[in-house]
Amino acid sequence: MFYNPYTLWQMYVTIRTIHGIYVTYSFFSWLLGSTSATFLWMMSFFYASEKNPLDIKQIEDKKVILDEVD
Repeated sequence: MFYNPYTLWQMYVTIRTIHGIYVTYSFFSWLLGSTSATFLWMMSFFYASEKNPLDIKQIEDKKVILDEVD
């Protein structure tokens, strides 16, 4: 049992500080993660168009050779 009310206050302040650090870290990781993903997605359009505008943008299936029969 806690006999000193100041000990309860110190525990409350400690828990509040740890929770605040966790919430702040979660917010910044979410913010920076979503911002960087959006930025990279937008930059992919500019980078792809600068390489070669005649490139095929879709995935092409493998060529099947029908002449080879075992």
